[in-house]
Amino acid sequence: MQLKTLQIGTDLREHFPYSCNSIPLCICIDNFDDYLHREWGCHWHEEIEFGIVRKGTVQFTIYNGQEGFCKELHPGDGIFLNSGCLHSARALVPDTVIAELALPVTFFQKPFESTAHQIVQPVTESEITDIALKEATPDDQPLLSGIQEICSITDRETGYELHFIETVCKIWRLLTIRILHDKQTGRIPAANKVQEQRMKQLLLFIHGHYSEHISIDDIAKSASISRTECFRCFHAIIKKSPSEYLTEYRLSMASMMLANTDRTLSDISCSCGFNSPSYFGKLFREQCGTSPKKYREKFYIQE
Repeated sequence: MQLKTLQIGTDLREHFPYSCNSIPLCICIDNFDDYLHREWGCHWHEEIEFGIVRKGTVQFTIYNGQEGFCKELHPGDGIFLNSGCLHSARALVPDTVIAELALPVTFFQKPFESTAHQIVQPVTESEITDIALKEATPDDQPLLSGIQEICSITDRETGYELHFIETVCKIWRLLTIRILHDKQTGRIPAANKVQEQRMKQLLLFIHGHYSEHISIDDIAKSASISRTECFRCFHAIIKKSPSEYLTEYRLSMASMMLANTDRTLSDISCSCGFNSPSYFGKLFREQCGTSPKKYREKFYIQE
């Protein structure tokens, strides 16, 4: 079984693959079974993202410091994620499949140069991070239909480029109408942008230094905040302490090394910031329900 990982840089930003000669869109059909722990870790991207669940159940978590940030989606449901939205996702059942569209915010610049800002600004500057789209909600049907349509277009279709552009414009118009309506009716929650930016900086430090011996003070200093504020950010946004998140991230990196390299358990333990292989093994069994050795036997593929 070959396991996938998101293409995430040290700044937690996901990098989508684009073909140089294609329209700047990225459309993917992903099965969460192909990812470690059937999940996508905390990340963000400059692109606008749309997704629609084809099979199974997905739980998206939006990290904006607000209550009720978990969104559970079932087949036919979808989601909109704004540029810069810090989020994660995990499948709640095996064989969960989602179709996704990633749209760069620069998409409208060349064809609509003089009006591009007016087209993009209502969405990207709306301060709305996400919208969960439900198949059972009539008002969500047009957007869901557009996402489903664009994820079904293939390059074997005559005039597929025009079909892409036509459908993107339709989706964008419907999204703009939805966001403006939500603003008028007061349905957009207030986001804590300061806390969100601090959280990105804290996670950036952990992702860059997880292999080292780092303390809570080190993590807090990376965002120029106190220990108290550091704990407050973690609990408000991801409902975990800094230590809990650091341990979970170290274990997730260790699991990737177990599945994709032939490095020794001792080497992996040290590389992921654990003091000893025995302590690493204890924590790994507690989180993954199996030993590092058995985990490797299940997932590792020798090249």
